[in-house]
Amino acid sequence: MSYTRVLTERRRALASARAARGDLDAAVGDLIGVYRAHPLPTLTGAAGIGFVLAQLRVGGGLIRAGMRIASGPAWGLVRQYLRGLS
Repeated sequence: MSYTRVLTERRRALASARAARGDLDAAVGDLIGVYRAHPLPTLTGAAGIGFVLAQLRVGGGLIRAGMRIASGPAWGLVRQYLRGLS
């Protein structure tokens, strides 16, 4: 392959990765919005999905990533609540 073709493919792959990252950021933002509006049903749904994924033996990395995404807003709300008490 020529250098220019490889460089073009690299740029195309980088643009695709950036678009996917933007879509993922938007999806996480939507999930956080839903969680803030309805925390208990969202956590219940996440626990149910986690249970099903564990039964299907989906990779642990995917489950850990989901837990980090779900737990971030939860800890933020707990901290906010505790600050309100003091």
